[in-house]
Amino acid sequence: MLYGIISDVHASLPALEAVLRRLGDARVHRYLCLGDIVGYGASPNECCDMLRELDCVFVRGNHDEAAVVEGKEACFTPAARECIIWTREVLTTQNREFLAALEPTALVGDLALCHGSWPDPDYYTTTPRDALLTLAAMPTQVCLFGHTHYAEWYEAASTEEWPREVFVPDGGQCDIAPDHLYLLNPGSTGQPRDGNSCAAYALYDDESRRVFFERCAYNIKAAQDSIIAAGLPTKMASRLLLGI
Repeated sequence: MLYGIISDVHASLPALEAVLRRLGDARVHRYLCLGDIVGYGASPNECCDMLRELDCVFVRGNHDEAAVVEGKEACFTPAARECIIWTREVLTTQNREFLAALEPTALVGDLALCHGSWPDPDYYTTTPRDALLTLAAMPTQVCLFGHTHYAEWYEAASTEEWPREVFVPDGGQCDIAPDHLYLLNPGSTGQPRDGNSCAAYALYDDESRRVFFERCAYNIKAAQDSIIAAGLPTKMASRLLLGI
């Protein structure tokens, strides 16, 4: 089976549309979404509606939760807090119920899915030390995560050794060895922060056991214009062009 993997869409409709076109062309069989469908961007309902129409397995991101749980935004930056409060106000009842029903983890085939880490969905996995927390706790050989907006993976022969960290901001391929453990992040579809402004996504072929990290260009200006038109912080628009 071929899986299409996306994460951290953050209400960017132009980025999501571009990635879904690519995944449609690849003829994926099923979609996996690693959380944060909403937040930052100006199209939360459109992105929720589009993803809900797919054969997709979702896990909950911290922005998804904050959009439906008042007070969850307390730890956000002021700009992120402004965005999520706006999102909370514009969500339809149907999409609010959809986000509220999301779970923090999921199991799909031979994959484990989470947002920040397997033990803690809000945790930022940014170092090999961080990665060990999930590598030691995850119930499968391979776990997918998001949250950091960096395309990369961690690999270890066991939970007793320091994992290897591999950055792939310009795309790459990870071959799953039968005797290693893997923690993989496809990067952010809607707000990349790894220096590449192109939308990020990944493909997983469970027959060849290969993960392909890919990027695609999208209409950044349209995403920026929608953020500005909605009256959201201009920082959320300007950073898109830089991939930060």
